Amino acid sequence: MASLDPLPAELDAVAAAAHAAHRLDLANVDAILARLERARAHLAAPAPPRPDLASPAPSPADELLPLSSFVKTANAKSAQAHKDWGTAVSKLAKTKFSGPPPPLFPAPPAPPPPSTLHPALLALSPAGAPPAPPAPTGSVSVDTPFSRPDAVAALNETIAVHLARIGAFSALDTFLAESGAPTPPALSPDLLESLRTLHAVLADLRAGVCTDALDWVADHPEADPDGDLEFALRKEEFIRLVLASGEGEGEGAAGGHAMETEPLLGAAAAPGTTAAATPLRRRKSSLLRSTDGTGGAPAHPPPDPHAQAALAYGGAHFRALLTPARSATICALLTSPLYLPLPRLLASPYGALFAQHVGSGGAGAGGAAVDALCAAFSAAYLSALELPRDSPLSVVTDVGGGGALAKIMKVRAVMKDKKTEWTAVGELPVEIPLPLPYRYHSIFACPVSKEQSTSQNPPMLLPCGHVIARESLQRLARGTPSHTPVVLANLFDQLAGIFG
Repeated sequence: MASLDPLPAELDAVAAAAHAAHRLDLANVDAILARLERARAHLAAPAPPRPDLASPAPSPADELLPLSSFVKTANAKSAQAHKDWGTAVSKLAKTKFSGPPPPLFPAPPAPPPPSTLHPALLALSPAGAPPAPPAPTGSVSVDTPFSRPDAVAALNETIAVHLARIGAFSALDTFLAESGAPTPPALSPDLLESLRTLHAVLADLRAGVCTDALDWVADHPEADPDGDLEFALRKEEFIRLVLASGEGEGEGAAGGHAMETEPLLGAAAAPGTTAAATPLRRRKSSLLRSTDGTGGAPAHPPPDPHAQAALAYGGAHFRALLTPARSATICALLTSPLYLPLPRLLASPYGALFAQHVGSGGAGAGGAAVDALCAAFSAAYLSALELPRDSPLSVVTDVGGGGALAKIMKVRAVMKDKKTEWTAVGELPVEIPLPLPYRYHSIFACPVSKEQSTSQNPPMLLPCGHVIARESLQRLARGTPSHTPVVLANLFDQLAGIFG
Protein backbone atom coordinates (compact mmCIF):
# COMPACT_ATOMS: atom_id res chain seq x y z
CA MET A 1 0.00 0.00 0.00
CA ALA A 2 1.20 3.48 -0.83
CA SER A 3 0.49 4.71 2.70
CA LEU A 4 3.06 2.24 4.11
CA ASP A 5 5.93 3.11 1.75
CA PRO A 6 7.69 5.53 4.20
CA LEU A 7 7.81 2.86 6.93
CA PRO A 8 11.41 1.63 6.26
CA ALA A 9 12.80 5.17 6.38
CA GLU A 10 10.85 5.93 9.54
CA LEU A 11 12.14 2.75 11.19
CA ASP A 12 15.73 3.71 10.32
CA ALA A 13 15.14 7.19 11.80
CA VAL A 14 13.82 5.68 15.04
CA ALA A 15 16.79 3.32 15.30
CA ALA A 16 19.29 6.12 14.65
CA ALA A 17 17.68 8.41 17.23
CA ALA A 18 17.66 5.59 19.79
CA HIS A 19 21.36 4.81 19.22
CA ALA A 20 22.31 8.50 19.41
CA ALA A 21 20.46 8.97 22.70
CA HIS A 22 22.03 5.80 24.10
CA ARG A 23 25.58 6.86 23.12
CA LEU A 24 25.10 10.33 24.58
CA ASP A 25 23.83 8.90 27.88
CA LEU A 26 26.84 6.56 28.10
CA ALA A 27 29.26 9.40 27.30
CA ASN A 28 27.75 11.65 29.98
CA VAL A 29 27.86 8.92 32.59
CA ASP A 30 31.49 8.10 31.71
CA ALA A 31 32.49 11.77 31.99
CA ILE A 32 30.87 12.09 35.42
CA LEU A 33 32.57 8.92 36.64
CA ALA A 34 35.94 10.16 35.36
CA ARG A 35 35.61 13.44 37.26
CA LEU A 36 34.66 11.60 40.43
CA GLU A 37 37.62 9.22 40.05
CA ARG A 38 40.05 12.11 39.69
CA ALA A 39 38.62 13.84 42.74
CA ARG A 40 38.95 10.65 44.77
CA ALA A 41 42.57 10.21 43.65
CA HIS A 42 43.42 13.72 44.83
CA LEU A 43 41.80 13.05 48.18
CA ALA A 44 43.65 9.73 48.63
CA ALA A 45 47.17 11.13 47.83
CA PRO A 46 47.31 14.92 48.08
CA ALA A 47 50.25 16.49 46.26
CA PRO A 48 52.88 18.31 48.42
CA PRO A 49 52.96 22.08 48.19
CA ARG A 50 55.55 23.54 45.83
CA PRO A 51 56.47 27.12 46.73
CA ASP A 52 58.57 27.54 43.64
CA LEU A 53 55.51 27.47 41.40
CA ALA A 54 53.18 30.47 41.03
CA SER A 55 50.00 28.39 40.73
CA PRO A 56 48.94 25.97 43.45
CA ALA A 57 48.77 22.21 42.81
CA PRO A 58 45.46 20.68 41.57
CA SER A 59 43.02 19.83 44.36
CA PRO A 60 39.74 17.81 44.59
CA ALA A 61 37.79 21.07 44.62
CA ASP A 62 38.96 21.79 41.09
CA GLU A 63 37.19 18.61 39.96
CA LEU A 64 34.04 18.78 42.12
CA LEU A 65 33.08 22.47 41.74
CA PRO A 66 32.46 22.35 37.91
CA LEU A 67 30.64 19.00 38.30
CA SER A 68 27.26 20.68 39.05
CA SER A 69 27.23 22.75 35.87
CA PHE A 70 28.44 19.78 33.83
CA VAL A 71 25.58 17.60 35.12
CA LYS A 72 23.02 20.27 34.18
CA THR A 73 24.47 20.64 30.69
CA ALA A 74 24.64 16.85 30.18
CA ASN A 75 21.05 16.45 31.41
CA ALA A 76 19.80 19.06 28.91
CA LYS A 77 21.61 17.36 26.02
CA SER A 78 20.28 13.94 27.05
CA ALA A 79 16.72 15.29 27.31
CA GLN A 80 16.97 16.76 23.80
CA ALA A 81 18.25 13.46 22.43
CA HIS A 82 15.36 11.55 24.03
CA LYS A 83 12.92 14.15 22.70
CA ASP A 84 14.22 13.56 19.18
CA TRP A 85 13.80 9.85 19.75
CA GLY A 86 10.17 10.34 20.88
CA THR A 87 9.47 12.54 17.85
CA ALA A 88 10.73 9.81 15.54
CA VAL A 89 8.54 7.22 17.30
CA SER A 90 5.45 9.49 17.00
CA LYS A 91 6.12 10.03 13.32
CA LEU A 92 6.42 6.29 12.81
CA ALA A 93 3.09 5.74 14.60
CA LYS A 94 1.34 8.32 12.41
CA THR A 95 2.72 6.65 9.31
CA LYS A 96 1.61 3.25 10.59
CA PHE A 97 -2.00 4.36 11.27
CA SER A 98 -2.39 6.80 8.38
CA GLY A 99 -3.89 4.13 6.14
CA PRO A 100 -7.62 3.58 5.54
CA PRO A 101 -9.74 3.18 8.72
CA PRO A 102 -10.63 -0.33 9.82
CA PRO A 103 -14.00 -1.63 8.63
CA LEU A 104 -17.01 -0.86 10.82
CA PHE A 105 -18.17 -4.48 10.71
CA PRO A 106 -16.02 -7.62 10.56
CA ALA A 107 -15.46 -9.25 7.22
CA PRO A 108 -17.97 -11.91 6.25
CA PRO A 109 -16.88 -15.48 6.91
CA ALA A 110 -15.09 -17.30 4.15
CA PRO A 111 -17.25 -19.63 2.06
CA PRO A 112 -16.99 -23.33 2.97
CA PRO A 113 -14.70 -25.43 0.85
CA PRO A 114 -16.30 -27.34 -2.02
CA SER A 115 -17.68 -30.70 -1.10
CA THR A 116 -15.87 -33.83 -2.19
CA LEU A 117 -18.93 -36.04 -1.76
CA HIS A 118 -20.47 -37.87 -4.66
CA PRO A 119 -23.50 -36.01 -6.10
CA ALA A 120 -25.75 -38.88 -5.07
CA LEU A 121 -24.56 -38.58 -1.45
CA LEU A 122 -24.64 -34.79 -1.58
CA ALA A 123 -28.36 -34.90 -2.37
CA LEU A 124 -28.96 -36.77 0.89
CA SER A 125 -27.55 -33.97 3.07
CA PRO A 126 -29.88 -31.19 4.38
CA ALA A 127 -30.57 -28.48 1.80
CA GLY A 128 -28.24 -30.28 -0.59
CA ALA A 129 -25.10 -29.03 1.16
CA PRO A 130 -22.52 -30.78 3.32
CA PRO A 131 -22.59 -30.07 7.06
CA ALA A 132 -20.43 -27.18 8.12
CA PRO A 133 -17.25 -28.11 9.95
CA PRO A 134 -17.39 -27.53 13.71
CA ALA A 135 -15.81 -24.35 14.98
CA PRO A 136 -12.48 -24.78 16.76
CA THR A 137 -12.69 -25.04 20.51
CA GLY A 138 -12.11 -21.76 22.34
CA SER A 139 -12.72 -19.53 19.32
CA VAL A 140 -15.24 -16.71 19.51
CA SER A 141 -17.48 -16.43 16.46
CA VAL A 142 -18.37 -12.90 15.39
CA ASP A 143 -21.47 -12.76 13.21
CA THR A 144 -21.75 -10.20 10.48
CA PRO A 145 -24.74 -7.91 11.15
CA PHE A 146 -27.95 -9.16 9.52
CA SER A 147 -26.30 -12.40 8.42
CA ARG A 148 -28.69 -14.66 10.34
CA PRO A 149 -32.16 -15.38 8.94
CA ASP A 150 -33.92 -14.15 12.07
CA ALA A 151 -32.05 -10.82 11.90
CA VAL A 152 -32.96 -10.40 8.23
CA ALA A 153 -36.62 -11.14 9.01
CA ALA A 154 -36.61 -8.59 11.85
CA LEU A 155 -35.05 -5.96 9.58
CA ASN A 156 -37.60 -6.60 6.83
CA GLU A 157 -40.44 -6.37 9.36
CA THR A 158 -39.10 -3.05 10.72
CA ILE A 159 -38.84 -1.57 7.22
CA ALA A 160 -42.30 -2.81 6.23
CA VAL A 161 -43.98 -1.41 9.35
CA HIS A 162 -42.18 1.90 8.86
CA LEU A 163 -43.40 2.20 5.27
CA ALA A 164 -46.95 1.47 6.40
CA ARG A 165 -46.75 4.02 9.22
CA ILE A 166 -45.62 6.84 6.92
CA GLY A 167 -48.31 6.00 4.35
CA ALA A 168 -45.98 4.72 1.60
CA PHE A 169 -48.22 1.79 0.73
CA SER A 170 -47.07 1.58 -2.88
CA ALA A 171 -43.44 1.44 -1.74
CA LEU A 172 -44.46 -1.24 0.81
CA ASP A 173 -45.92 -3.46 -1.91
CA THR A 174 -42.81 -2.98 -4.05
CA PHE A 175 -40.50 -3.75 -1.11
CA LEU A 176 -42.31 -6.97 -0.21
CA ALA A 177 -42.40 -8.06 -3.86
CA GLU A 178 -38.73 -7.36 -4.61
CA SER A 179 -37.34 -8.66 -1.30
CA GLY A 180 -39.40 -11.83 -1.43
CA ALA A 181 -40.31 -11.37 2.22
CA PRO A 182 -43.80 -12.30 3.39
CA THR A 183 -46.08 -9.77 5.00
CA PRO A 184 -44.83 -9.40 8.60
CA PRO A 185 -47.08 -10.82 11.33
CA ALA A 186 -47.03 -7.41 13.05
CA LEU A 187 -48.62 -5.86 9.97
CA SER A 188 -51.99 -7.57 10.14
CA PRO A 189 -54.74 -6.73 7.61
CA ASP A 190 -56.69 -4.86 10.30
CA LEU A 191 -53.67 -2.76 11.24
CA LEU A 192 -52.88 -2.07 7.60
CA GLU A 193 -56.45 -0.91 6.98
CA SER A 194 -56.33 1.30 10.10
CA LEU A 195 -53.14 2.94 8.88
CA ARG A 196 -54.72 3.57 5.48
CA THR A 197 -57.64 5.25 7.26
CA LEU A 198 -55.22 7.34 9.30
CA HIS A 199 -53.49 8.75 6.24
CA ALA A 200 -56.81 9.36 4.51
CA VAL A 201 -57.91 11.47 7.50
CA LEU A 202 -54.56 13.30 7.52
CA ALA A 203 -55.01 14.11 3.83
CA ASP A 204 -58.44 15.57 4.64
CA LEU A 205 -56.96 17.64 7.47
CA ARG A 206 -54.35 19.12 5.14
CA ALA A 207 -57.16 19.92 2.69
CA GLY A 208 -59.11 21.72 5.44
CA VAL A 209 -61.73 19.05 6.14
CA CYS A 210 -61.98 18.00 9.80
CA THR A 211 -65.20 15.97 9.61
CA ASP A 212 -63.62 12.50 9.59
CA ALA A 213 -61.17 13.43 12.33
CA LEU A 214 -63.98 14.73 14.54
CA ASP A 215 -66.01 11.59 13.90
CA TRP A 216 -63.06 9.44 14.94
CA VAL A 217 -62.56 11.48 18.14
CA ALA A 218 -66.26 11.09 18.95
CA ASP A 219 -66.01 7.30 18.45
CA HIS A 220 -62.82 7.01 20.56
CA PRO A 221 -63.21 9.28 23.60
CA GLU A 222 -60.52 7.34 25.47
CA ALA A 223 -57.92 8.63 23.00
CA ASP A 224 -58.69 12.25 23.95
CA PRO A 225 -59.66 12.26 27.65
CA ASP A 226 -59.01 15.99 28.18
CA GLY A 227 -60.64 17.11 24.92
CA ASP A 228 -57.50 18.89 23.71
CA LEU A 229 -57.57 17.22 20.30
CA GLU A 230 -61.27 17.92 19.79
CA PHE A 231 -60.76 21.55 20.78
CA ALA A 232 -57.88 21.88 18.30
CA LEU A 233 -60.08 20.42 15.53
CA ARG A 234 -63.03 22.66 16.39
CA LYS A 235 -60.71 25.65 16.49
CA GLU A 236 -59.37 24.75 13.06
CA GLU A 237 -62.90 24.52 11.67
CA PHE A 238 -63.86 27.87 13.20
CA ILE A 239 -60.79 29.62 11.80
CA ARG A 240 -61.40 28.24 8.32
CA LEU A 241 -65.00 29.42 8.43
CA VAL A 242 -63.87 32.91 9.41
CA LEU A 243 -61.17 32.99 6.74
CA ALA A 244 -63.69 31.87 4.12
CA SER A 245 -65.17 35.38 4.25
CA GLY A 246 -61.92 36.66 2.73
CA GLU A 247 -62.19 34.36 -0.29
CA GLY A 248 -65.33 35.90 -1.73
CA GLU A 249 -69.07 35.86 -1.43
CA GLY A 250 -71.53 33.22 -2.52
CA GLU A 251 -72.45 29.67 -1.74
CA GLY A 252 -69.53 27.36 -1.08
CA ALA A 253 -67.02 30.11 -0.42
CA ALA A 254 -66.42 28.61 3.01
CA GLY A 255 -64.60 25.65 1.55
CA GLY A 256 -67.58 23.33 1.14
CA HIS A 257 -68.96 23.74 4.69
CA ALA A 258 -72.70 24.02 5.11
CA MET A 259 -73.73 27.50 6.12
CA GLU A 260 -75.30 27.52 9.57
CA THR A 261 -77.07 30.54 10.99
CA GLU A 262 -77.01 31.36 14.67
CA PRO A 263 -80.59 32.08 15.83
CA LEU A 264 -79.52 35.24 17.65
CA LEU A 265 -77.90 36.53 14.47
CA GLY A 266 -80.66 35.57 12.02
CA ALA A 267 -82.76 37.64 9.66
CA ALA A 268 -85.19 40.32 10.69
CA ALA A 269 -88.24 39.41 12.75
CA ALA A 270 -91.12 37.85 10.94
CA PRO A 271 -94.28 39.89 10.44
CA GLY A 272 -96.52 39.80 13.47
CA THR A 273 -93.69 39.16 15.96
CA THR A 274 -93.99 41.34 19.01
CA ALA A 275 -91.27 43.73 20.11
CA ALA A 276 -90.85 41.93 23.43
CA ALA A 277 -90.15 38.64 21.66
CA THR A 278 -87.24 40.03 19.62
CA PRO A 279 -85.21 42.36 21.85
CA LEU A 280 -81.86 40.95 20.71
CA ARG A 281 -82.76 41.16 17.03
CA ARG A 282 -83.86 44.76 17.45
CA ARG A 283 -80.64 45.51 19.33
CA LYS A 284 -78.60 43.99 16.50
CA SER A 285 -80.56 45.96 13.97
CA SER A 286 -79.95 49.21 15.84
CA LEU A 287 -76.20 48.55 15.84
CA LEU A 288 -75.87 47.47 12.23
CA ARG A 289 -78.26 50.00 10.63
CA SER A 290 -77.91 53.72 10.31
CA THR A 291 -79.96 56.07 8.18
CA ASP A 292 -79.34 59.40 6.62
CA GLY A 293 -81.97 61.02 8.90
CA THR A 294 -84.79 60.72 6.42
CA GLY A 295 -85.50 57.01 6.72
CA GLY A 296 -83.27 56.13 3.76
CA ALA A 297 -81.50 52.86 2.99
CA PRO A 298 -79.02 51.41 5.48
CA ALA A 299 -75.48 52.69 5.21
CA HIS A 300 -73.84 49.30 6.15
CA PRO A 301 -74.00 46.01 4.23
CA PRO A 302 -75.74 42.99 5.76
CA PRO A 303 -73.73 40.65 8.02
CA ASP A 304 -71.29 38.29 6.32
CA PRO A 305 -72.87 34.80 6.09
CA HIS A 306 -69.46 33.19 6.66
CA ALA A 307 -68.99 35.10 9.91
CA GLN A 308 -72.49 34.10 10.94
CA ALA A 309 -71.69 30.47 10.16
CA ALA A 310 -68.46 30.67 12.22
CA LEU A 311 -70.25 32.19 15.19
CA ALA A 312 -73.00 29.58 15.00
CA TYR A 313 -70.39 26.82 14.84
CA GLY A 314 -68.49 28.22 17.82
CA GLY A 315 -71.65 28.68 19.85
CA ALA A 316 -72.70 25.10 19.20
CA HIS A 317 -69.38 23.40 20.02
CA PHE A 318 -67.19 25.64 22.18
CA ARG A 319 -69.57 25.63 25.14
CA ALA A 320 -68.93 21.94 25.86
CA LEU A 321 -65.15 22.47 25.57
CA LEU A 322 -64.94 25.59 27.74
CA THR A 323 -62.33 25.32 30.52
CA PRO A 324 -60.40 28.00 32.43
CA ALA A 325 -57.32 27.28 30.34
CA ARG A 326 -59.24 27.66 27.04
CA SER A 327 -61.53 30.55 27.98
CA ALA A 328 -59.17 33.26 26.72
CA THR A 329 -58.71 31.49 23.36
CA ILE A 330 -62.44 30.89 22.92
CA CYS A 331 -63.25 34.51 23.74
CA ALA A 332 -60.66 35.68 21.24
CA LEU A 333 -62.05 33.39 18.54
CA LEU A 334 -65.65 34.49 19.05
CA THR A 335 -64.66 38.17 19.10
CA SER A 336 -62.40 38.07 16.05
CA PRO A 337 -65.19 38.30 13.39
CA LEU A 338 -65.81 41.88 14.53
CA TYR A 339 -62.58 42.85 12.74
CA LEU A 340 -63.48 41.41 9.34
CA PRO A 341 -62.60 41.76 6.45
CA LEU A 342 -59.38 39.75 6.41
CA PRO A 343 -56.75 42.55 6.10
CA ARG A 344 -58.28 44.34 9.08
CA LEU A 345 -58.51 41.06 11.02
CA LEU A 346 -54.82 40.28 10.48
CA ALA A 347 -53.90 43.75 11.80
CA SER A 348 -56.14 43.35 14.87
CA PRO A 349 -55.09 42.04 18.32
CA TYR A 350 -56.38 38.63 17.20
CA GLY A 351 -54.26 38.50 14.06
CA ALA A 352 -51.85 35.99 15.62
CA LEU A 353 -54.63 33.36 15.67
CA PHE A 354 -55.10 33.64 11.91
CA ALA A 355 -51.67 34.66 10.60
CA GLN A 356 -50.25 31.12 10.59
CA HIS A 357 -53.28 29.92 8.60
CA VAL A 358 -52.71 32.50 5.85
CA GLY A 359 -49.87 31.48 3.54
CA SER A 360 -48.74 32.35 0.08
CA GLY A 361 -51.62 30.31 -1.29
CA GLY A 362 -54.22 32.53 0.28
CA ALA A 363 -56.52 32.15 3.24
CA GLY A 364 -56.49 28.82 4.96
CA ALA A 365 -53.22 27.71 3.38
CA GLY A 366 -51.10 27.88 6.54
CA GLY A 367 -48.85 24.90 7.12
CA ALA A 368 -47.44 25.22 10.67
CA ALA A 369 -50.81 24.97 12.41
CA VAL A 370 -51.98 22.13 10.14
CA ASP A 371 -48.75 20.19 10.71
CA ALA A 372 -49.14 20.49 14.48
CA LEU A 373 -52.77 19.37 14.24
CA CYS A 374 -51.83 16.38 12.06
CA ALA A 375 -49.06 15.41 14.51
CA ALA A 376 -51.49 15.55 17.46
CA PHE A 377 -54.11 13.48 15.64
CA SER A 378 -51.50 10.92 14.51
CA ALA A 379 -50.23 10.54 18.09
CA ALA A 380 -53.76 9.93 19.41
CA TYR A 381 -54.64 7.55 16.56
CA LEU A 382 -51.44 5.51 16.96
CA SER A 383 -51.94 5.40 20.73
CA ALA A 384 -55.39 3.88 20.16
CA LEU A 385 -53.70 1.25 17.95
CA GLU A 386 -51.15 0.60 20.74
CA LEU A 387 -48.32 1.80 18.52
CA PRO A 388 -45.55 4.23 19.56
CA ARG A 389 -45.79 7.81 18.42
CA ASP A 390 -42.52 7.61 16.46
CA SER A 391 -41.47 4.84 14.13
CA PRO A 392 -38.68 2.69 15.61
CA LEU A 393 -36.73 2.97 12.36
CA SER A 394 -36.97 6.78 12.47
CA VAL A 395 -35.77 6.84 16.08
CA VAL A 396 -32.81 4.58 15.30
CA THR A 397 -31.71 6.60 12.28
CA ASP A 398 -32.22 9.97 14.00
CA VAL A 399 -30.32 8.98 17.14
CA GLY A 400 -27.62 6.97 15.39
CA GLY A 401 -27.12 9.47 12.60
CA GLY A 402 -27.08 12.36 15.07
CA GLY A 403 -23.68 11.33 16.45
CA ALA A 404 -24.57 8.52 18.84
CA LEU A 405 -23.14 5.72 16.66
CA ALA A 406 -19.85 7.54 16.07
CA LYS A 407 -19.45 8.21 19.79
CA ILE A 408 -20.22 4.60 20.71
CA MET A 409 -17.68 3.30 18.18
CA LYS A 410 -15.04 5.71 19.52
CA VAL A 411 -15.63 4.65 23.13
CA ARG A 412 -15.63 1.02 22.07
CA ALA A 413 -12.22 1.44 20.38
CA VAL A 414 -10.77 3.24 23.42
CA MET A 415 -12.02 0.59 25.82
CA LYS A 416 -10.67 -2.13 23.57
CA ASP A 417 -7.21 -0.53 23.69
CA LYS A 418 -7.43 -0.34 27.49
CA LYS A 419 -8.47 -4.00 27.70
CA THR A 420 -11.74 -3.13 29.47
CA GLU A 421 -15.33 -4.12 28.76
CA TRP A 422 -18.79 -2.80 29.52
CA THR A 423 -20.63 -4.23 32.50
CA ALA A 424 -23.20 -6.98 32.20
CA VAL A 425 -26.21 -4.69 32.67
CA GLY A 426 -25.51 -3.07 29.32
CA GLU A 427 -25.25 0.61 30.26
CA LEU A 428 -23.05 2.91 28.23
CA PRO A 429 -20.10 4.55 30.02
CA VAL A 430 -20.59 7.78 28.07
CA GLU A 431 -23.38 10.27 27.47
CA ILE A 432 -25.03 9.97 24.06
CA PRO A 433 -26.09 13.17 22.26
CA LEU A 434 -29.78 13.12 21.35
CA PRO A 435 -31.73 15.30 18.88
CA LEU A 436 -34.06 17.84 20.42
CA PRO A 437 -37.31 15.87 19.77
CA TYR A 438 -35.98 13.02 21.93
CA ARG A 439 -35.00 15.09 24.95
CA TYR A 440 -37.52 14.88 27.78
CA HIS A 441 -37.48 16.45 31.21
CA SER A 442 -36.32 14.23 34.05
CA ILE A 443 -38.51 12.91 36.84
CA PHE A 444 -38.38 15.14 39.92
CA ALA A 445 -38.13 13.54 43.37
CA CYS A 446 -38.85 15.78 46.35
CA PRO A 447 -35.76 16.06 48.60
CA VAL A 448 -38.04 16.32 51.68
CA SER A 449 -40.57 13.51 51.17
CA LYS A 450 -38.50 11.45 48.68
CA GLU A 451 -41.61 11.06 46.49
CA GLN A 452 -41.85 11.59 42.75
CA SER A 453 -43.83 14.60 41.60
CA THR A 454 -47.15 14.23 39.78
CA SER A 455 -49.64 16.57 38.14
CA GLN A 456 -51.51 16.77 41.48
CA ASN A 457 -48.27 17.21 43.44
CA PRO A 458 -46.03 19.30 41.15
CA PRO A 459 -42.61 20.68 42.08
CA MET A 460 -42.53 24.24 43.40
CA LEU A 461 -39.62 26.69 43.08
CA LEU A 462 -38.82 28.62 46.26
CA PRO A 463 -37.30 32.14 46.22
CA CYS A 464 -34.04 30.73 47.60
CA GLY A 465 -33.70 28.48 44.53
CA HIS A 466 -34.62 25.17 46.19
CA VAL A 467 -37.34 22.98 44.69
CA ILE A 468 -39.69 20.79 46.73
CA ALA A 469 -43.07 19.17 46.11
CA ARG A 470 -46.26 21.09 46.80
CA GLU A 471 -47.52 18.64 49.44
CA SER A 472 -44.22 18.86 51.30
CA LEU A 473 -44.43 22.62 51.20
CA GLN A 474 -47.97 22.57 52.56
CA ARG A 475 -46.97 20.24 55.40
CA LEU A 476 -44.03 22.47 56.27
CA ALA A 477 -46.24 25.55 56.20
CA ARG A 478 -48.66 23.89 58.64
CA GLY A 479 -45.81 23.32 61.05
CA THR A 480 -45.33 19.60 60.48
CA PRO A 481 -41.82 18.69 61.71
CA SER A 482 -39.47 18.03 58.82
CA HIS A 483 -35.90 18.69 57.81
CA THR A 484 -35.33 21.36 55.17
CA PRO A 485 -32.44 23.73 54.39
CA VAL A 486 -34.66 26.72 53.64
CA VAL A 487 -36.78 29.17 55.60
CA LEU A 488 -40.47 28.72 54.72
CA ALA A 489 -42.05 31.77 56.37
CA ASN A 490 -44.58 33.60 54.14
CA LEU A 491 -43.46 31.84 50.94
CA PHE A 492 -46.83 31.05 49.32
CA ASP A 493 -47.06 34.55 47.82
CA GLN A 494 -43.64 34.16 46.19
CA LEU A 495 -43.85 30.62 44.78
CA ALA A 496 -43.56 29.61 41.14
CA GLY A 497 -44.55 26.29 39.58
CA ILE A 498 -41.82 24.45 37.70
CA PHE A 499 -44.12 23.02 35.00
CA GLY A 500 -46.53 25.95 34.83
